[in-house]
Amino acid sequence: MLQLNKSEAVNTITFYPNILPGSGSDVLLEFTQSYSNTVTGSIQANVISNPANTSWVIAQFSGSLLPSASGQYSFYIYELEQAEAIWNLTYDQWQAANTNWEAASGSILADLISEERAIISGSDVTPITEYVSPNENARYKVYLG
Repeated sequence: MLQLNKSEAVNTITFYPNILPGSGSDVLLEFTQSYSNTVTGSIQANVISNPANTSWVIAQFSGSLLPSASGQYSFYIYELEQAEAIWNLTYDQWQAANTNWEAASGSILADLISEERAIISGSDVTPITEYVSPNENARYKVYLG
């Protein structure tokens, strides 16, 4: 289970994918809140691990991209691949494009590489606190609510 925090500048996640993403690719995290299924969205994360060195994927993204509602979420993680832009499939506006059409490219969804569960500490409650006992090697996690 992933532990994410909206107040963190950078959230780092680690997961074991069904299919290894390509080197230097990004991933798209699509999420849905488990409690009400009303909070949904997606986040693009940068893969910082090298698939040649490990089969675990390490990715980072800004905490400000997380939803503000705390709780448990389901995450579907897709690989993003670079592709040439197709004029009727791109989201870029013609006036906003700052490149020659021949050099235009974008990201497309590739394979679903993992499904994960996550607990998000949002802006509506205080963050999850961990207490480490000074005389024992135990940890206690306290969840408000």
